[in-house]
Amino acid sequence: MIPFLNKNSYSKIEWTMMKSSFSLIWLLSFLLVFSRYNYAPTPESIFKLLPGSFYLSYNAKIFLLSTNLLLIYFYIIEKHIWWSLLGLSLISLFTFSLEDSNSDFNRNTMITGIFFAQFFAYSIKKIYLDFDTEKYRIQFSVQLISISYTISAISKLNTSGLKWITDGLLMPLQIMKTNYFGFVNDGNIAHITNARLIINLLDKYSFGVMFILAFTLIIELFAVVSIINKKYAFVYGVLLVFMHIGIYLVLDVAIGGTYIPMLIFMVNPVFLFWITLKKIKNTCMMLIGY
Repeated sequence: MIPFLNKNSYSKIEWTMMKSSFSLIWLLSFLLVFSRYNYAPTPESIFKLLPGSFYLSYNAKIFLLSTNLLLIYFYIIEKHIWWSLLGLSLISLFTFSLEDSNSDFNRNTMITGIFFAQFFAYSIKKIYLDFDTEKYRIQFSVQLISISYTISAISKLNTSGLKWITDGLLMPLQIMKTNYFGFVNDGNIAHITNARLIINLLDKYSFGVMFILAFTLIIELFAVVSIINKKYAFVYGVLLVFMHIGIYLVLDVAIGGTYIPMLIFMVNPVFLFWITLKKIKNTCMMLIGY
């Protein structure tokens, strides 16, 4: 097993890599939303509390961007962290509520949830000084992510029961729908070609499809075990990565607001890349006699 998984504590560099990666994804998401929308025509979430004619002026966007950048800076360098997380949580809630209020449901609420989870960890620290913030600021994030997967599986079972697995044989309808939407959006005929290829494969290997769907349901249902320790979180994170790859290849659906936070806080690929480079560097130094 990878050495850093042998203990259930997180190093400063691991946390820094997580924060930096997550901040970049959050900033890109923020910029994407505010470059697209100026008002909320179909109010959702907190925008139901705002005036129907709520309008984001250029100056308001600049103010929010500047505030966001400042909070991200404090978040990464671990200064005024409680206030930084509170501000980031509220701006994230505002941002994705604006997105939802334009009928663009990209399921980015997990990003907001992670900011609130970390804010909660630091809030507990204010009350209980011996609270292990270094562990639980990450653990709370993992708990939120894993529970969301488990709830997703429970929802499937509650709605369709085990028929959800056999109903997967109707998947070609969803595949055609998704790919035709893609074709309408960009005019790329590859969407249609890809859909026909996948449908033919599903028809040929229908039992395999049901097996994969059952395996996917089991992975989601028991995702909550990833909260046991960081080793479980890492292994389960890898399983979830493969699950998302399968969903993308078959359905052409990539739920970035779900799998990217999961990837960052359960697998932490940037940190894995960093320790790999460090290992290569140490090996090279040994070979040349340093």
